[in-house]
Parts: sequence; structure tokens; C-alpha cells
Amino acid sequence: MVAKRIIPCLDVKEGRTVKGINFVGLQDVGDPVELGAYYSACGADELVYLDISATREGRGTFTELVRKISGRINIPFTVGGGISSLDDASRLLDAGADKISINSSAIANPSLIDAIAGKYGNQFVVVAIDARLMPNGCWMATTHGGSRPTDKELFTWALEAQERGAGEILFTSMDHDGVKQGFANEALALL
Repeated sequence: MVAKRIIPCLDVKEGRTVKGINFVGLQDVGDPVELGAYYSACGADELVYLDISATREGRGTFTELVRKISGRINIPFTVGGGISSLDDASRLLDAGADKISINSSAIANPSLIDAIAGKYGNQFVVVAIDARLMPNGCWMATTHGGSRPTDKELFTWALEAQERGAGEILFTSMDHDGVKQGFANEALALL
């Protein structure tokens, strides 16, 4: 039997944790360092921090925040957002992140997956896929925080990412995000 793990995912914008519905209507819900420490103390197995505006704003992710998080929690954590090069990944891993997550940059440059996995190993690479169910019944990946559609079908892209070296896939259904109606079981059933 596969063990269940609790892995809270914290979306961060402008240094604050935010929550929204379907990637819009974001509201401040607290300090990401304090929330991470809280989840860690409550028994979370891992954490994921996603700088949700870094790619859209054309900047790297929050290295100093990673250092602060690393100093406060004792569980593994993944960091994503604005990672577009091997140097970006190295900087975040050096700052204390246990894994990095790439999404838009992986779609724009799939060889980035190979490069990071080649240097650090598959266990350090998470490919995030934000997807939306289309009227034709296909799940299609998006980039830039869900704001740009792509021609990448969810399952085909997930398989390619795995073959290139992704150790994990972080799937987010844009249609289910924040609506408190359960998971995208119809997508997961297709696997």
C-alpha cells in the first residue's frame, strides 16, 4: 500500500502567502515562513512554495525567503517560480531548498529538465503542470500562472517530463483550484 503524505502547497506573491479561486481573486493569508513552520509543527511531510508571479514579472524567485524558510522548518520543501536556468536552480538549492519546481520554463525549454536532473538527479526536479479541461475533453497545460494556453496535452507532457528526468509531477487543475469541490479525479482516472 502506498503511504499517504501531506504536502501543503503555498502560493507566494510579493513575499506573502495568497489563496484564490481558479488562479484569480488572490487574498493575503499570511507570512510564508510562519505558515511553513506551522504546517511543519502540525506534521506535514513536505512543503511546496510557488512564487506565482515571478515568471509573469520576468524575475527570479525569492532566494532570501528560501534561506529564511530553511532556517525555520525541518521538513523537505520544494521551491518554484521564475526558475529558467541551471544557475537559478543551483542558487535555490544552495539557499536550502530540497527540490525545485519548473513549469513555464520547462515548456519553453524542455532541455532544462535534462540539465537540472543531469547535474543534481531526478529527485531534485519537480515539473509543475497547470492544466485546464477543454471543451473537447482534453486536459491542456498552461504557462505563466495559468494565463497562457499551450499546445501541450497534460498526459503527453507529463510523460515527456518524466522521460527527461522529472522525479515528480505537480499537477494543478485550474478548474478545481480553490473551489473546495474536491480533486480533479476525472483527470487522475485517465492515468
